[in-house]
Amino acid sequence: MSDEALSVAALYATEQDRLRRRLIGRGLSAQQAADAVQELFLRLLRAPRADVRDPSAYLSRAADSIAVDHWRREQRTNLLFESEPPDALLIADPTPSSEARLVEQETIQDLEQALSTLPPRCREVLLLHKFEELSYAEIALRLGISRNTVMVHLANAMNLLRRHMREKNRLGAN
Repeated sequence: MSDEALSVAALYATEQDRLRRRLIGRGLSAQQAADAVQELFLRLLRAPRADVRDPSAYLSRAADSIAVDHWRREQRTNLLFESEPPDALLIADPTPSSEARLVEQETIQDLEQALSTLPPRCREVLLLHKFEELSYAEIALRLGISRNTVMVHLANAMNLLRRHMREKNRLGAN
């Protein structure tokens, strides 16, 4: 082994722990720091002797340079692969899809058609109850009929609507 290799081996024995701790303190993981220390000593062995006056200072400067390079690489990686904040991925688009709008329009048309087939008094009671949200007593008072008659008209309207929609679905399935 040459004198130069022996001096680098001795320097490695004394400096490796200090350099590893320095790199960990600058954000590298323990494994990354250990790999970087190996790279630092390879750089020292490859550097021309005339360029390295103080090997310990050279290693410290090179360690700082590796830590900065590591930090820059991390920043670039984060910018490249960070697309959306995690919360943004959880927010659904409130706008219904085209298909959903078509289905909704068809359902509304079916319901309007079904409502048009109801007897006038049943339709009136149903609309007052479901759309104007009037109670049975309020509907009875407004139409001048008994509360029980309101309930009968509402039950008839609901049964007729169910029957109409069932028939529509049965015909649509064929």
